[in-house]
Amino acid sequence: MRSAPYFARLRALFSAAFVLASGCGGPGASPLDHDGGPPPTPTAAAIAPPTIDAERDACRAKIALISSLPELPGAPTFDANRAEIFGRARGEPMVFVREPELTADSDLPPAWLASRRLFEKARPGARVSSLRARHRREPEALRAILLREGYAYSPDPLDALDLVSQIFLVDLFADAEIWLQRGTDTRRLRRETKRNETTYRYVDGPLDGRAADLLFGDRVAVHAEDLAAPLHRDLRALAEAEGFDRTRIDRRTEAGLVADLRFGDRHARALIPSDGAALRLDCLDEGSATRAAVKAIVDEGAPRRRALAKLHETVTTVLGESFRFDRPEGEKGPDRDGTLRPVWASAYLSGRSSFDYDGTTYAVFDGAGNAWPPEVCVDFVLDTFERTSGSWFRPRGPSLGRDRGRLRFDEAGTANLRGVIAFGQFAEAQPSLFTMRRFAGKERIEFRERSRYFQFLTDHADEIRPGDVIAIHGMKRDNRIHQHAILVEYADPITGFPGGLADQMKRPRRRTWEGIMAEAPLRSLLFRARPTAEVFARIDPGEH
Repeated sequence: MRSAPYFARLRALFSAAFVLASGCGGPGASPLDHDGGPPPTPTAAAIAPPTIDAERDACRAKIALISSLPELPGAPTFDANRAEIFGRARGEPMVFVREPELTADSDLPPAWLASRRLFEKARPGARVSSLRARHRREPEALRAILLREGYAYSPDPLDALDLVSQIFLVDLFADAEIWLQRGTDTRRLRRETKRNETTYRYVDGPLDGRAADLLFGDRVAVHAEDLAAPLHRDLRALAEAEGFDRTRIDRRTEAGLVADLRFGDRHARALIPSDGAALRLDCLDEGSATRAAVKAIVDEGAPRRRALAKLHETVTTVLGESFRFDRPEGEKGPDRDGTLRPVWASAYLSGRSSFDYDGTTYAVFDGAGNAWPPEVCVDFVLDTFERTSGSWFRPRGPSLGRDRGRLRFDEAGTANLRGVIAFGQFAEAQPSLFTMRRFAGKERIEFRERSRYFQFLTDHADEIRPGDVIAIHGMKRDNRIHQHAILVEYADPITGFPGGLADQMKRPRRRTWEGIMAEAPLRSLLFRARPTAEVFARIDPGEH
């Protein structure tokens, strides 16, 4: 909520703007009020009525007001490393009004301060796990040294990666309950021990009962009130709601941002007030023609945005169900990938609770009675699209089968949709469903050249967008060529870098490029299959 001084200043600014618009002569001015002689001959410009754009004038007044507030510095080093960080460390692509600060040296006991000095001298990345080892039974010390004002944050990409891959919430806390802030959400977590494994789990909300991970940019504390006045702003949520896909922030203040937003092929200067981490698009400092063009672009893209939001919900559901990868138990190589699902389907339609394959028994349903089909990577991607449209297997009960939603890829009549290469051929042959873009030559940058790889993705950000299916290809440790399919869930609204990925390998997961490709860094981009407007229309849940 805005303070009284804020609105008083805004009213004063509008009053000043009104006086300037009224002219110097005032309402009683006469055309004869000049320096003598006959009145000047009116020109076409003089007699043309002034163009008034009250909406733009009001927006400019608000921008002037917010720009009069103290400017905050942001986090320049973090912003310079955004692609490297979000290519490695899973987390929200937030923006900061200022960089979170380390605990002051004076607030650290001598032993903790000495530990910090060792950390500072050590190599980025590996030093995070070394610090964890030194304070294995001292969660308060680890928090004080490693976290910055409660944030899991570092401007160094290697430290950022180890923060989310080597540090767990149980390393940082021993309390029965803690609070986690991610984006605009603040959630209560409860410490639980099951089967000798201790985790913090969500207490309520859509993730109730699930184990909580620590992601880059998360803010954690023992008490909810310690998470007041956040330094981050949830720009991704605003971008997804309002329909812009790129942002250049011109000014950061405590009350909000002034930024250039890109809507399709249009740019618009915008006022974005903040309420804690939440942002709101207030107005555009643009003429009526540009505002109308932006509105048309936003309206046209609404079905796609709704579809992507629903797709995201489906991925969250699938992650909770944790389907097994379609490879027989004990099999080391990929030669028999995909063999379990046909057997599962037969058992499912027969109403059996399990099936046997090569002497191993597999479940047909999960513990809640939901269908539990094995999946290869392409299954995960296509199942997610189809399931979002309503096409999915019914749970255990008298009426088994697959509900027919608005999207079924097998209706195109292809013999094989489960292999990456076969799916690429299918997508290329179905222009009504996908547009294809194959990578070749110098574009095939191997992941071992991470900086070049991430730079390529940044430079070609418009060529990989949320909703796209990405195929990677290359040699793995077994000296064989492998392919893998990935679903792009979201991109960084500052750089466009596609950092939010979901895939199926061992189980469905949300991962980063590092998480997916580090095990086989000789792999590179093979193709991109982009769903068409027709596909998004079929999975669009509609306005509610």
